[in-house]
Amino acid sequence: MNTAFLQVVKDRKLAHILRQIADDFEILDFFQQYGSCCFAMSAMLAQLLTEKGYAARVQGCYAEIRQNNGIFYIGYKGFVHDNQKEGHAVCIVDEQYLIDFGLGTLRKFYAEDFAHALACEISGPSPVLGKLDLSDCTDVAWRTDWVSPMVELELQAQAATVERILNIYDDFQKNRMSYLIKKLFVSKNDLPSDQAMLAIYQSMMPAAREEQTELELTE
Repeated sequence: MNTAFLQVVKDRKLAHILRQIADDFEILDFFQQYGSCCFAMSAMLAQLLTEKGYAARVQGCYAEIRQNNGIFYIGYKGFVHDNQKEGHAVCIVDEQYLIDFGLGTLRKFYAEDFAHALACEISGPSPVLGKLDLSDCTDVAWRTDWVSPMVELELQAQAATVERILNIYDDFQKNRMSYLIKKLFVSKNDLPSDQAMLAIYQSMMPAAREEQTELELTE
């Protein structure tokens, strides 16, 4: 997976963890299956980062995407796409970074090549939670001047689903090599994307190399 979006994360260890989670989600097809379920994706990411010792939480908001004279909304009141609920959710880490793994709606209704995930630094207490200027002259702003009352309800409603998906993720972590070998030998009609193949290759690198990376990050 293209994890260039993590360049804004200055904490090297956090960036490494987020990169690994993003690669794993790509291998497991979570972005394809659940990328439009921002509540579940944010809840999963928050739980995984909490287990790693970070202060991570889910934040309700909406996203405003501007390009030229056009505006596209995710989760804003009155702007609901097929099978979508009002409201959007992101993961806030250490009250410093905003991580959005729930951009599937943009890929469906805005641009099919839009990033699976984005990250930015928190702007502060203003209505603009965070803002990014992308290379294609697109501006993305996450705003909190309106937060859907559905956010908390959806988080509660999807708690069981989140737990089930995380069980799949945990099983993958315990049986990584077996899973990756199966992934490499899927049928021609179901070959993983080039990014997924790269993530698979990287995941199959010797364990010693991964341990060395972890050591460097803690120094």
